Amino acid sequence: MKGFTHFVSGIAVASFFPQAVHMASQEQSFILCLGGIFGIMPDTLDFKFAKYFHKSDFEVRPDPDNLDAREIAETVAKAIRKAETEGRGTVQLHTMQLGSNLWRSYTLAFDSATSEVVVEIGPLVDTGQIPFDGTELKDPQKASARVKVESQFFQQFDKKSQIAIMTGPCFEFVKRETGKIEIVFLPWHRTWSHSFTLGILIALLVGLVTFFTVPEGAHPELYSIPRWLLYPLIILFGSMVHIIEDSTGFMGNNLFYPFTKDRTNGLGLMSAAEAIPNFLFVWSSLICILYNLDRYRWAPEATPPGIESPATFFFWFYAIPLAVMAYYFFKGKKAKAKTEGKAGAADFDSQTSVERETDASVI
Repeated sequence: MKGFTHFVSGIAVASFFPQAVHMASQEQSFILCLGGIFGIMPDTLDFKFAKYFHKSDFEVRPDPDNLDAREIAETVAKAIRKAETEGRGTVQLHTMQLGSNLWRSYTLAFDSATSEVVVEIGPLVDTGQIPFDGTELKDPQKASARVKVESQFFQQFDKKSQIAIMTGPCFEFVKRETGKIEIVFLPWHRTWSHSFTLGILIALLVGLVTFFTVPEGAHPELYSIPRWLLYPLIILFGSMVHIIEDSTGFMGNNLFYPFTKDRTNGLGLMSAAEAIPNFLFVWSSLICILYNLDRYRWAPEATPPGIESPATFFFWFYAIPLAVMAYYFFKGKKAKAKTEGKAGAADFDSQTSVERETDASVI
């Protein structure tokens, strides 16, 4: 999911605490934003810190003046061969920026049927990834290459990776018990930062601090939990909703790092880049926020409710929009399946079929 989606979802989680709603309305507190901050925190840790501390065994830095697809494929193959002998190997692919709004694109794919690394040099593109016609390489031997490796490999989503703008992706190759090599996309992403372990640890530390520093607020008899406990709970559930949302996609999370070493597989229901799933989570969050702000309003006996009938509210403002979104979502899926079917098995280049989280702007 995109960063804004996670942020709004975290605020929605915080709005389920009556005391937090009262603090926001009566004390001008920003405590609801605490849920949003920790809702987006896992991705912030990844794309602002973890990404830059990750070191790859091999790096692909194509020379725009001397392009050769085989050199790129051979470098990737070296990382796979390293995994064959040592268990793991990583490779970082870099983009080729030729100007402020000009890039040379290329693609990387893994043909599991033939155990080959496939690289194709593409045309020049702008920052919106719109190609310029006639800028493809003229030499077919330089423009594409297939390099065979000994081991069989597999990956969760069998799609081309297009390396074009911003920063390129990183791949890790891991030799599993079966002897096959698993291809792991962005090995530094959704590991320790996307674990329940980290959320629990941060909540415990914050709870320890707030226990000694946060005094009891006004009207404590109105609330079932003490004021100091509100902060760690919002932090915990804000980070947890991020992990739950990401689990609906393809990549999954490392839920109990460091007790678990690898990411779980996602449910594969939707992609992080798809518009309708992101809008669904944002809309669901906004509906929850509005409903909670109304039902937890201060002095409800003296203030008429803004939502007279919750059933009517959820029917018109949630059930109906949900049905419309579902219609267009599945209609798009069906149209996309037909398009991919016509293109054939070799055409596995799709912007929305995998989670293309190669830089923070995509998030």
